[in-house]
Amino acid sequence: MSRKIFFNAKVLTQDKLMPEADAFIVEEDKFIAVGNTATILAQQSTDDILIDLEGNFVIPGFNDAHIHIWKVGNLMTNMLDLRGVESIKVMQEKIAAYAEKNKHLSWIQARGFNEANFAEKRFPTKADLDAIGLNRPICVTRTCAHQIIVNSIALNIAEIDAHTAVPSGGEMKLLSDGTVAGHFTETAISLILTKISKYTKAELREMILAAQHQLLQYGVTAATDPAVDRDLLEVYKTMDAAGELKLRINAIPIRVPDGASKVYPNPEHYRSKHLTVNTVKFFADGGLSGKTAAMIRPYNNENSFGILRLSFEQFRQLAAESQQAGFKIATHAIGDAAIKMVLDVYTSISPENTTGLCHRIEHLGFPDEDDLQTMKQLGVIAVMQPLFITELGNNFIQYIDDDYLQYVYPVRAVLNAGVTVAFSTDAPVVKQFDPLQTISAAMTRKTLRGDVIASNQAITLQEALYAHTMGSAKAANQESEIGAIEVGKYADFIVLNNLEPLSAKILHTYIAGMLVN
Repeated sequence: MSRKIFFNAKVLTQDKLMPEADAFIVEEDKFIAVGNTATILAQQSTDDILIDLEGNFVIPGFNDAHIHIWKVGNLMTNMLDLRGVESIKVMQEKIAAYAEKNKHLSWIQARGFNEANFAEKRFPTKADLDAIGLNRPICVTRTCAHQIIVNSIALNIAEIDAHTAVPSGGEMKLLSDGTVAGHFTETAISLILTKISKYTKAELREMILAAQHQLLQYGVTAATDPAVDRDLLEVYKTMDAAGELKLRINAIPIRVPDGASKVYPNPEHYRSKHLTVNTVKFFADGGLSGKTAAMIRPYNNENSFGILRLSFEQFRQLAAESQQAGFKIATHAIGDAAIKMVLDVYTSISPENTTGLCHRIEHLGFPDEDDLQTMKQLGVIAVMQPLFITELGNNFIQYIDDDYLQYVYPVRAVLNAGVTVAFSTDAPVVKQFDPLQTISAAMTRKTLRGDVIASNQAITLQEALYAHTMGSAKAANQESEIGAIEVGKYADFIVLNNLEPLSAKILHTYIAGMLVN
């Protein structure tokens, strides 16, 4: 295969030893030389292919360190998308129209409502879903995927009443008369979801392919799917063997399924050019925008502190077991109470960490200075989502006190503490999963309504680029292979017309030196 020489570009390599260049050589699937155009062209041989990048910008391919790939594809293929809906009335109308169009579906499923954006300023209820008048079960998932609302038919099918046992780490809400409200949170959502037929492997493949296509258009060349069950992992492996994965995917299996009395065993380690399994996932708490993240202080105007989904003892035992088996630990922890519990566990198992694994905290909503020092000492990586400020900021303004609000998702403080930050979107929790939007959010801290939240936590363009490339590679333990335009790494890169996040366009996406978009 002929070598390719790319030249006449503004290359931001994300390699701290050579931050900028204007040309590079790709042989087979890796960078073999990076430097200035004169030096690189001097290495030209007769069979080389020259590609003039016409003065455009080049950066490593974006890496989304936490995106539910199949769920993104699910909303693109066979689930009703309610993100952006601004009233319960419109939600009802959309569900009715979807049901009419999809008469073959035994369950009507939708996702994406956000009560803070509803004109009614409240959660939808069982009564709201019953009022649609369908004779089929309805399950509507909140945008965070940590809460669901169902209609009465769904409750009857699941045989749920006020006396139903609720799994630890979840809630089944009741109405004032003591009857079931149809509103379930955290682990309790399993009481309903286990009654819905699972997607087939063919359907999961279709979802992954749909999401992959869009991610490539956004310049994403690598991504981490952070909550993978056994069936989904088998689909990824099958697609990898068939050469259907273009993205480099880091799949993170879960250990504790929602509502299950048994935990999953550690998965098998797996490593190929396009699929890696080296990390396992735990959930310490819920979501901030839905008031289930575990907090030290209560949410505004109520006596609610959120939910801790794991006990210290159970978490420590399982985390130590996975670490001993050679896996990194990735733990969802947003609230300050959850973060402290997770760091206590990580500290407790650190003497047993003989392989130098760097564990992760997903989201990291409210770390204090002591937490950040502990993370620095242990090498814990923060996987953060600036787009939460943009799309969910209105929730934060309503639900948390001013002191919390001035320190929510404090990216600047995390970087200042010397903690590695990886950027991601957590889509489809948010509707937008374009990395350029993430970078803009990190730089401006603006909500969709134009409010600025904790402006002192804004970061620079270069810091954001690094977090969405090398930072994410480090989070996946793949920094020796991807994340920078550097000799010896895979030639995964994108070409842009400029670096202004809100006006830049992805002109080309390359993976392993091959044009894929």
